[in-house]
Amino acid sequence: MRKIVINLNEKDYLDFLLESNEHGFTAEEQIHEIINYYILVRKLRTKIQFSNNTITSFSNK
Repeated sequence: MRKIVINLNEKDYLDFLLESNEHGFTAEEQIHEIINYYILVRKLRTKIQFSNNTITSFSNK
């Protein structure tokens, strides 16, 4: 496991904490949700780009 340290000013932290609480998460849980969402979006982009390249190559023939 890796450790990530993020420095936030107090206002940004409180804003993030408020947003997290509105979704029923702790700040740590919200960060995990953000990371998981980013990974999912990245994987989907890779699949879409691969699919688009495949379709393009078929239409070029």
